[in-house]
Amino acid sequence: MDNEPQSENKMKITPEQLWNSLGMIQQAVMSILLLFVYVLISIIIARSVSAHPGLENWMQNLQNLFHSDSILTDLVWGALAGLGMVLLLSVLDIIVAFIGRKNIREWIHRTDYMLPVTPIQKRWALSISLSGSIVEEIMFRGFIYMAIIPLWSHWIWAALLLSAVFSLLHAGVQGFWSTLWIFMISIFLCYFISQGGSIYFAAIAHVVINIANLFLLPLLFKKHDE
Repeated sequence: MDNEPQSENKMKITPEQLWNSLGMIQQAVMSILLLFVYVLISIIIARSVSAHPGLENWMQNLQNLFHSDSILTDLVWGALAGLGMVLLLSVLDIIVAFIGRKNIREWIHRTDYMLPVTPIQKRWALSISLSGSIVEEIMFRGFIYMAIIPLWSHWIWAALLLSAVFSLLHAGVQGFWSTLWIFMISIFLCYFISQGGSIYFAAIAHVVINIANLFLLPLLFKKHDE
């Protein structure tokens, strides 16, 4: 077995850099930008009806994401899907460690440098995870995905492109395997959206995945180590 300590913290990132007020400010700025884009395009469409069919189609598809016969049902199934993905990817992660002859204990703790440590870091982590998951889903699976999916003959091509960008944005702090798992999660969420699913399902699944990785799994692994 490889007994060398496993770490993907190539950039020497600390919890203090990740979990602070700046993260919430970033989410607020992104939300304002999304709102600005939505209002701007709404004005353009209203001023020139039928002059911009592409924008009108994008707007209609985006609005459809927020229409649901049962938001509660979407939230429940989204939460269950999020938990399912967490469990599946945790198993796959352990299989990767086993095949690669890694020290499994060190392998599953390789991204612990990202975990919040102090109470205030944990509060910021919870707030950022909740708001960030929602904002990212609206931005990526909503605004961007709805804009690029008409450009392709099949949803998978748009999903692959979007997921590549989405996962690579996380690569700097999470390493190759974690980035690959994020890519797979994104593909799944894109598939659901492409089949007429609501943004509520995707958002709650994203929330559950983040909360599980930041709080639930570390707690389980800690109890197991003891």
